[in-house]
Amino acid sequence: MPAPFSDADILRTLPAPILAVDADGRVAAANAAAFALFGEQAAAPGAALPLARPALWRAVSAILAAGKPGNIRLSEGGRALGARVTPIVREGRTVGATLLCAQGGEGCGELVGARLRTILDSVSDGIWICSGEGVILEINAASERLNSIEAADYVGKDVACIVADGMVDRSATLEVLATKKQASMIQHITRTGKQLLVTASPVPDPGGGIAMVVVNERDVTELNNLREGLQHARKVEERYRSELAELSLFELSQKDIVARSPQMQRTLRTLLKLAQMDVSRILLLGESGTGKGLLAKFLHRVSPRVEKPFIQINCPAVPENLFEAELFGYEKGAFTGARESGKAGLIELAMGGTLFLDEVGDIPLAAQAKLLKYLDDHELRRLGGSVSRQVECRVVAATNCDMEDLVERRLFRKDLYYRLNTFLVRILPLRERRDDIFGLAEFYLAQQNARHGKAKRLSPRAMRLLEAHDFPGNVRELVSLIQKAFVMSEDDDLTDALEEALAGETGGEASGGAPRTLAESTDQASQRRLREAMAACRTTREMAAYLGVSQATVVRKLKRYALTRD
Repeated sequence: MPAPFSDADILRTLPAPILAVDADGRVAAANAAAFALFGEQAAAPGAALPLARPALWRAVSAILAAGKPGNIRLSEGGRALGARVTPIVREGRTVGATLLCAQGGEGCGELVGARLRTILDSVSDGIWICSGEGVILEINAASERLNSIEAADYVGKDVACIVADGMVDRSATLEVLATKKQASMIQHITRTGKQLLVTASPVPDPGGGIAMVVVNERDVTELNNLREGLQHARKVEERYRSELAELSLFELSQKDIVARSPQMQRTLRTLLKLAQMDVSRILLLGESGTGKGLLAKFLHRVSPRVEKPFIQINCPAVPENLFEAELFGYEKGAFTGARESGKAGLIELAMGGTLFLDEVGDIPLAAQAKLLKYLDDHELRRLGGSVSRQVECRVVAATNCDMEDLVERRLFRKDLYYRLNTFLVRILPLRERRDDIFGLAEFYLAQQNARHGKAKRLSPRAMRLLEAHDFPGNVRELVSLIQKAFVMSEDDDLTDALEEALAGETGGEASGGAPRTLAESTDQASQRRLREAMAACRTTREMAAYLGVSQATVVRKLKRYALTRD
């Protein structure tokens, strides 16, 4: 019985445009919808598609060459065209293909729909969609801007053309098609000079091949600008921090720290850095009277622990049998005379803050082992207790002793010394930073004037007397000299009283001899200054400038005290 309808009847009733072509691109069949879409020139039987629709044929021929069904999308005459291309295979050979077409991209199964197109164009990143054969199917609006191209010029073409045309130096899509793995790279866009971070991801098909490749582009030029801006902001922040640190140094110097010498300024900057980094183990080494306690307080004030306690213990001042109890605390009934409620130790009181161990070299050996254990694990147990407590604080130790000598003589544990010596800061004696003498003298004199309502002053000659002194007692000795001169001076000029005080420091009762007269003390100070000038200067004229007197005075005094240049 003959069929009630023919293949032509079926084609004619289908609403979607259908076109059948042979392997050379000649039209074998087309329905009415295809005629309406392509026109008679491209849809009439025998029409040559490579001539009538070259862009369409390039896309179709790429699928024919692959021998697998695929989707294409291109723009012709300002209209988007999508098609599902299915190769016609006969006896293992591809003899043609059928095209199921859709104008505007709708109705083609996996092809990009109108809604998805709207979404793609709203994305700020560039998006390319290529077929599994490398044919460009879709380019969104953001990619057009990033690459300075028109999508219509590339949709339907093989993706290799973007490298051949010199648009980019590498293709992520081609790498995905070659490796079947996601690929990322930086692409240099020659037209715009932009640097794009490109990531191409394969979309697998049910047969295990690649159905599509989705490419994402991001302008890293903007990211570089953001990174540079962030780096600049960080530099500005660091500069402000440094300036604030300098202001902190200045502010503290106006209160109780004077640091005019480069050596002392370097020491303060080191302590400032250690404080800001919240270093928890610091050892201050310096002679007695150099201000180690003051610098320990400075370190606490400029650190993040400033709101927490600063606890100081003078190790030699605590009796040896009570040292452990003072440092670690004790429980009720721990020993005879202990408080009934027990007592927290100084380490507990310093929790979160700073514990300052002054003259740490005098810690009893019995307590050193327990202190070492605390420094190792931040746990302590009160005397007579059975419960360990977790306590964290910064430990700053200071000493004027030769710690290595104490270690060699086994008066101080080597392991504890190295634990305390995580960061070592040496504080120079005053005689090695003479630039600070004038500032310190003015500072402490101002304190005395404010306290007693006076306006006493130091003359240039008084300052030269101070600068010539060796200050074996360091800052503490300087403070004592200023106080003595302030009390003993009869007028507002401290020169004579200071000279007398200095003479008392170097002779008289201090040396065990008979008290010197004022004239003898003055003579001794003058001879000392003349010897210093002789050591520092080559001629009597230079000595006069050094001492602030006339050359005749220098010659006269050298003769009086029988001092020779030899």
